[in-house]
This record gives sequence, structure tokens and C-alpha cells, in this order.
Amino acid sequence: MATLNFTVAYFATLSGVDGLEPSLTIYAEDLGLCSTCVQNTESCFACLQTSQQVFNDGGLTSPVADGYYLLVYANSLKAIWHIEGGYPQEASFYN
Repeated sequence: MATLNFTVAYFATLSGVDGLEPSLTIYAEDLGLCSTCVQNTESCFACLQTSQQVFNDGGLTSPVADGYYLLVYANSLKAIWHIEGGYPQEASFYN
């Protein structure tokens, strides 16, 4: 099974994550849905699915803590997912 990894910043609240520098690596299974996102942002972060669990480890065994995860794209734009129970929340992606 192939995995994706993202270097992100984490905070429990949306207002708290803004302005932080990404330094934490999180992981998800590669579902093969990244091509459009990678073409547009050079990252698969926006293509995570709400049914796709996100983890602290590359072995995909320890789900991430609830909160907000910020990624900075190659063009310096920011994207944020709100994740609960390890799952990105529908209508809680900020780009």
C-alpha cells in the first residue's frame, strides 16, 4: 500500500493554526486520486477524501488528533483541513 505524506502545522482551533509554520508530518493512504490536485497545487492535500483516515505514522496505525491542519502549497497559498477522529470533515476545507 502506497502512502502520501504532508508537512503541516497543527492547532486545535482554526484561528490558532493560521500563521504557524508547518513542521509536522502526517500520512494517508494513496487512493490514486491526486493527479488533478498535484497539477494545480503540487500537492494532494486538497484531494484527501472525507472517508480517508489521516495518521501520525507511515504505518497508518495512529490517527491524528482532532484539530486543524495547515499545509502551504509550493505557490505559498495555504490550505487547511479540519480533522476529527482522523477523518477530514466535509465542508471544513479552507483553501
